Amino acid sequence: MEPEPAIHALLAIFRKEIGSDQIGPDDDFYAVGGDSLTALRVVARATALGMPLRLIDLLMNPSVHELAEHVRSAATGDTDPEEASGSRAQPADSLVDPEDRAAMPAGVLDALPASALQTGLIFQCEMSEDPGLYHDLIGLRVTGPYDEDLFRSVLRELMHRHPTLRSSFDLGSYSESMQLFWGDVVEPLETERVGTVAEADAAVSAWRDKQLSTTLDWEHAPLFRCHVAVGPGDTFRLTVAIHHAIMDGWSFATVLVDLLTLYDARLTGTGHGLPDPPAAAAAEFVRLERAAGNSTEAAEFWRAQCDVPPLLDRERYGRPADAFGRRASVLPPGLFAELRARAAEARVPLKSLLLAVHCWALGRIAGRTTDVVTGVVVNGRPEMPDADRVVGLFLNTVPLRLPSTSGTWAELARTLREAEVAAAPYQRHPLALIEEYLGRRSFDVAFNFTDFHVYRRLSELGALSADGWWDRDKASHPMSCDFTLDYPGFGSGLLISFDPHLVTEEQVEEYIALAVGGLRAAARDVHSTGTESHDG
Repeated sequence: MEPEPAIHALLAIFRKEIGSDQIGPDDDFYAVGGDSLTALRVVARATALGMPLRLIDLLMNPSVHELAEHVRSAATGDTDPEEASGSRAQPADSLVDPEDRAAMPAGVLDALPASALQTGLIFQCEMSEDPGLYHDLIGLRVTGPYDEDLFRSVLRELMHRHPTLRSSFDLGSYSESMQLFWGDVVEPLETERVGTVAEADAAVSAWRDKQLSTTLDWEHAPLFRCHVAVGPGDTFRLTVAIHHAIMDGWSFATVLVDLLTLYDARLTGTGHGLPDPPAAAAAEFVRLERAAGNSTEAAEFWRAQCDVPPLLDRERYGRPADAFGRRASVLPPGLFAELRARAAEARVPLKSLLLAVHCWALGRIAGRTTDVVTGVVVNGRPEMPDADRVVGLFLNTVPLRLPSTSGTWAELARTLREAEVAAAPYQRHPLALIEEYLGRRSFDVAFNFTDFHVYRRLSELGALSADGWWDRDKASHPMSCDFTLDYPGFGSGLLISFDPHLVTEEQVEEYIALAVGGLRAAARDVHSTGTESHDG
């Protein structure tokens, strides 16, 4: 494709996927609102138009002009052919040993080797003996009619759309740990009918507590549960419990939105409009993770990132942390809009600016101005059309190092942006391997930023509406800091979970005060410093 047509086509894609006609050819995709999930759609659409791209191409060439030049260079042979096409390993079918496949029981439609992240999560849960670890629940109140037979039918349809909802694990019968996808799995729905709001609240609480105290049987599908408490009037309480080993947070949100969308379509007699998710995504993720795990270059890169003194005294813990402590700080959505504008001014993604404030605050509470390492949650979804619609576990958490906390917010954000770009080719390298090389945990505090725009699709429902959201999850990190945009039931702000035995409440409160102060200072002037905002 010629440069000018490429510029016009890419600009149209940028504007469509970000949802703004104000984006220009020199604007940074990530600085004006793009994220890793939106990037998947950009890459897929550009490739379909004859401009083969990868996520790394967009990350390293984030403006339309830069990306169009990259397309031109690739088309004229100015780039490494192997780099341009991406390496391809064995086909997905060969991921499972033929003898293993032949030995699988009747009723199994497909199987894949469990990913390193999945086996790591299961191992941590077994070691902790805590049935609530990585057992995630989301609940909400739905206004609209409840027809149990219809809802069951929709739940079966949902399970058909997303095979991971019909999966189990077998960790010992084959040559390696397997995730098995079954054909016939009974929908796990419990319905209770109550007379009052108080009784509905009690039913939800009792069911939640039961799930969190029940150890999951990995070998029996499904690894999720659904509960409905039908209350007075035209309302019902919906609660879904899913283990993190089968899906990440974005996937959980997708499951809930798809479930309500399918049910709403049945109630209204209209089409649901949901595209079929790509069937090969889970196999492709396993293949990519294996290729990354075999990379000695990736191993050396991550060792250099995290081989610095820890923030916490590691001798105090050898088991997964029990992060039952919770703190939340709601921030006005306008603050995030201001931060996004300042990030665009500095030509960095909003995520990089948030990460800069996070690392600076960590350094303050740890009394450190150099070598601050935090775990950063990264998206590893395969680069294929509608990959953001796939339900599964496609994340990794990798250590990222900020060499110095001195400098302006813009400078810190650019440093972290450069670190993320450098890390992008290796981000699927499993965390378990990183920590195996290191001989210890690679970070103490995890960072995540998610714009939950998937939930905005609920505003399009005709017969249903949702409110009264709540959630519950527990990770194995001593402290996790989640920066969220438009999270149902919370809004935009900072959610923190922590183990009070490893991180004191005073440290958490100090971190929140520093982080919120830093965010406000960066929103006012991205060229100011953390020291100025703290002293001010």
